[in-house]
Amino acid sequence: MTVRVRARAARHRAVPGPPRTGRRALLALVVGGLSSGGNLLVAITVTRLEPIGGVGQFALAFSFYILGSGLVRSMVTDSTLAAGTGAASAARRAILLGTVSGVALGAAGIAFGSSYLVFVGLALPGLVLYDYTKAIAVGVGTPSGALAQETAWAAVTGCAALAGLFRLLDAPYVFALWAFGGGLIGVVVALRRRYALRPGWRIGRAESRVALGFGTQFLLTTGSAQLALTALAAFAGTAVVGALSAGRTLLGPVNLVLSTAATLILPHLARSRAESRAVRTRVAVRLAMLVSAGVLPMTTAVALLPDAVGTTLLGANWDLARSLLVLLALESLFAAPAAVGFAGLRVEQASRLAILLGVLLGGIRVPVVVAAAVLCGATGAAGALAVLALASAVAWGGSYLLLLRRREADRARGVRRDPTDELADVVRPT
Repeated sequence: MTVRVRARAARHRAVPGPPRTGRRALLALVVGGLSSGGNLLVAITVTRLEPIGGVGQFALAFSFYILGSGLVRSMVTDSTLAAGTGAASAARRAILLGTVSGVALGAAGIAFGSSYLVFVGLALPGLVLYDYTKAIAVGVGTPSGALAQETAWAAVTGCAALAGLFRLLDAPYVFALWAFGGGLIGVVVALRRRYALRPGWRIGRAESRVALGFGTQFLLTTGSAQLALTALAAFAGTAVVGALSAGRTLLGPVNLVLSTAATLILPHLARSRAESRAVRTRVAVRLAMLVSAGVLPMTTAVALLPDAVGTTLLGANWDLARSLLVLLALESLFAAPAAVGFAGLRVEQASRLAILLGVLLGGIRVPVVVAAAVLCGATGAAGALAVLALASAVAWGGSYLLLLRRREADRARGVRRDPTDELADVVRPT
């Protein structure tokens, strides 16, 4: 009898199943590290090879890539991950958004004579497909597949960077090899998984409204930063954008830690949702302090980087970036409490409040940063970004804590409240 039970248990263990949560999280962290490392390598190579104006053009093109892939993730990938099914057909929507955005970027690149914009526009459909297939593999598929495709792109990126550093390729073609390499890998992976590759939408009105809402929320937050960068290039010149980009390049590892922490903050806050306001407030404050403590040594190291190391990494552009590092490091440091507050509003499903804050902060960001850049150059822009990051931390974190206090007061008084009217929780006077 005992033998049969063991045999059945052995057969049960032999059945393949989904990766364990710990293994999936570890593989996701490795995939994120490879991606961040590849992006950092391209940024350092271009910064070493280009004058500061060319670095500004690269920064604009790269930020549009981030904007396009983030928009697809908000409107397509997140809903597919939540449903756990329909990945093959949803790829059509990802390609549609990538194609429309790519055509617009390519046309803008031709109009303004920017080879970086042209290259990213041509490669964008494949790049967003790459990001989509990677996210699906990490979220509901096989994370080892995402690791394989990220390793392949890292190899292409390494070859492109070496060719640039040995002066075999000019900087725009290093960027082109990186972009088209990632796009081609994305298409190949999608074909191997039998994803539908013909652009299309084909979802109902309700799903379309949800996708549009997520996309709008993304554009009002991350999109406002992109709009500010574009406005800087238009009013203050690409040299200012290039100087900011050179400084931010060195903060790439900090941004990796912040993005990884953001994926862990939301489920951690959600687990304490049934607790009292005091407990949830302590959890939020501790998370903000923990993430800030994690990035503080890194931001301090970047701000105090020796000249010899900075020159090795950024070449002649180090002199321009050096004076901005303290301000840019403060911007990254203040992003930690802002991320906790933003995640808290997502846990509370306070989408209207999040959109309102996004509109207000985005509306302030563009004129303040542009005005500071016009008056005081790159240093003024960096200072404005640091101040705005502090304001964002106070706005997001304070709104979440105030929301918790109002909702607990309503429960204590037995007030029946419309669950969709989270604005009343914050705006209503005491």
